[in-house]
Amino acid sequence: MLPQSAISYVDPTKVVTLELGGSAAGGRPDGEAGRAQKILLLDDRDDFREVVCDHLVFRGFEVTSVPSGIEGLCEIRKGAFDLIICDMMMPRSGGEMFYWAVTRTRPATAQRFIFFTGHRHNPRIEFFFKRVNATVLLKPFKLAELDSTIREVSRRLI
Repeated sequence: MLPQSAISYVDPTKVVTLELGGSAAGGRPDGEAGRAQKILLLDDRDDFREVVCDHLVFRGFEVTSVPSGIEGLCEIRKGAFDLIICDMMMPRSGGEMFYWAVTRTRPATAQRFIFFTGHRHNPRIEFFFKRVNATVLLKPFKLAELDSTIREVSRRLI
């Protein structure tokens, strides 16, 4: 049985548990007031995306959730986002392709990305991360790590 502070989803090869961590009281990770930050979340796994989206909404963010870079680009064209949380491996348009397309149309967005991947030792992905000085979460990660990473990126943008 999982602790009350964990959520699981089934990957075809394993069960992945995201530990909630922190207090269950909700609220924004850094307690800021005012307008909710807008986050674009991209991941092709519906179950994973739903867990992360629910967590972010619970934490007070306004979240737009899409399954690929193609849909992500459509959302980027509609308006700006404070943060973009993007999986690297998605069909049709992965994280790298999505990043380059977004930064061509909205160059200031380059520093607003948080990438995540389960492909720890993929040389192509590692090269991309170094090239763009990416902020990266490695799957599986705790939701408290996501909160901390969001705070870190948000502070850099101020």
